[in-house]
Amino acid sequence: MITVAADGSGDYISIQEAINHIPEERSEPTIIIIKSGIYKEKLEIYKSHIHLIGESAETTIITYDDYANKTFPNGEPYHTFHSYTVFIGGDDISVKRLTFENTAGSGEVVGQALAAYVDGDRISFQDCKFLGHQDTLFTGPLPPKPRERASFGGPREGFPIRPVRQYYERCYIEGDIDFIFGSATAVFQDCEISSSGGGWITAASTPEKVEFGYVFIRCKLTGEAAEQSVALGRPWRNYAKVAFIDCWLGSHIKVEGWDRWGEREPIDELAFIEYGSIGPGADNHGRAAWSKVIARKEADRFAAQNILAGHDGWNPVSDEQPITLYLAGDSTMSSYAPSYYPRLGWGQVLGWFFDHNVVVSNDAASGRSSKSFIDEGRLAAILNRIREDDYLLIQFGHNDQKPDEERHTDPQTSYLDHLRQYVEGARAKGATPVLITSVQRRSFDEQGTFTDTHGDYPTAVKQLAEEYDVAIIDLAAKSKELFMTWGGEQTKTLFLWLTPGENANYPEGVQDDTHFSAEGAWEIAKLVIQGINEQGLPIARLIRR
Repeated sequence: MITVAADGSGDYISIQEAINHIPEERSEPTIIIIKSGIYKEKLEIYKSHIHLIGESAETTIITYDDYANKTFPNGEPYHTFHSYTVFIGGDDISVKRLTFENTAGSGEVVGQALAAYVDGDRISFQDCKFLGHQDTLFTGPLPPKPRERASFGGPREGFPIRPVRQYYERCYIEGDIDFIFGSATAVFQDCEISSSGGGWITAASTPEKVEFGYVFIRCKLTGEAAEQSVALGRPWRNYAKVAFIDCWLGSHIKVEGWDRWGEREPIDELAFIEYGSIGPGADNHGRAAWSKVIARKEADRFAAQNILAGHDGWNPVSDEQPITLYLAGDSTMSSYAPSYYPRLGWGQVLGWFFDHNVVVSNDAASGRSSKSFIDEGRLAAILNRIREDDYLLIQFGHNDQKPDEERHTDPQTSYLDHLRQYVEGARAKGATPVLITSVQRRSFDEQGTFTDTHGDYPTAVKQLAEEYDVAIIDLAAKSKELFMTWGGEQTKTLFLWLTPGENANYPEGVQDDTHFSAEGAWEIAKLVIQGINEQGLPIARLIRR
């Protein structure tokens, strides 16, 4: 174990010194602890079996400012592949809690400027940041040959091309033009991908006959880029493969989603894929015709362990079995296809508040009451899958009020009888039930006075929580307070209120005081997270901070 500290309190004051100290022939892992500080160095790692561990990505920063338009003493430009802040060419390297940045500036001024050039196999990053503008992160290897000049230049020029695998978990990657590019098979899981300006997120050069290129799983696409100014990707070579699985897409994502880079790549060789996209940029009605939205069955193969296994079974994902949050409820909680956007249920976005150790299984369904959910076998399906240490969040009441025989329950009798089946069923499996009172409707009179429309149902839930000593989130009270604070007019933004022509999914407009807009779903999910914290549930430790 080696310690690097910029203040001189460690074994070395520079990371490169520590790397150089490792014997060339060493095949055992070397751990390098990097204390907080700003390390201005152009870092080159050719050795393998190294673990770099920073104190925090916020405070442990490796920075440099080379760029493509910079020239060597002989007048030759650096071009893209000499511009890196860090080059990683060894294998079996893991990196945690570090920031890599290139501060050269905008590509319009300095050209490409890499924060990281990663060209090793079995490389993993956790809780790291990659900051730049154009071409922030290059995931090697280089394509077979350049298009516009005789050579690529850089540390891997002329090296044999080999397949490499990389894994990025809970990382933050920022840039504007093609800022994640290259030929690696790389999984980005639970990352934030931030576009600082208009452009393209990916430019993949996946080699021919390689099954997976870039796969983004549960990532959040954010940034300061203007609305409708960023494409998910464009192909750098003919066989580019990029998939976004269960990702949240901001309004900066273009409706067409993908770009063909001047139509110089044959579309029949490309594999640009989405599944389960949500958020303002998720409407796939206008997506490029040659891209694909896949079904759940096909999406199952896009699991990090499957993608990265290769011939040696490499699995950088934690062996810990994630905790599953099962959601049983009605349409205010359930998930909706992109064709319903901006209508979202609060359960649809709940997973974004937890780290990778939590998976949300949203089994809520529109129109169901505590009774009909059971009668249709939906509770039984959950109890068949739920495991010890999982959670079951239960929110019914909206449809229990309906007078029809299939759904109606009495708050003092049959409603409680049905809810007991949820609580007892979860506990029998060693799981934790959490009762939730029904979220409020938007219900203001002409004078702006709020009216509670749920009658005795929330009181019955509280009674049951006390009877069984079970955790309860009083969402009825929390949402009432939220709506009264916002007021009658402003709360329209939380619900599905759209004027004619405002949204292509609702051309005639809509005024819905029950179902939420994307903004409303996020606000209600925040209240549920607040309740989880207040109840002191163990799962609260897995909430993203």
